[in-house]
Amino acid sequence: MLPHKHPILFVENEYDIKGDTVVAWYTVPSNHPVFAGHFPGMPIWPGVHLIEGMNQTAGLHALAARPFVTDQLDTAQYVAMVTGVDNAKFRSPVFPNTRLTYTATFVKKKFNKVFYDCTVSVLSKTVANATICLTATPR
Repeated sequence: MLPHKHPILFVENEYDIKGDTVVAWYTVPSNHPVFAGHFPGMPIWPGVHLIEGMNQTAGLHALAARPFVTDQLDTAQYVAMVTGVDNAKFRSPVFPNTRLTYTATFVKKKFNKVFYDCTVSVLSKTVANATICLTATPR
């Protein structure tokens, strides 16, 4: 459903949407090209990739639930793009072969922007969280 492709796709095809919440998963591959430089000898999944995974998870909900829809906005003519990341916190490092669980919960809509509270967890322990804002942008 997302327009992203490898190596920037950070959620798997399997996800679960229930009401205002979506849960998605991703297993960090040990052979991902980012590990060549982040960091040699001690590979750590970059925080920016965790944020992008949160963005993509929120995007799954935005595409399926269509919270942008108004009389003036046809979602077929728009794409959801991240325009804000607030209160991002990284609580634990993430290493190769780790199974991540992303959760994004719709918080509010303001004009053509939607806000999600997002978390990344490993075995039920939160490793990162942020509030993500998506905006409907013309294709």
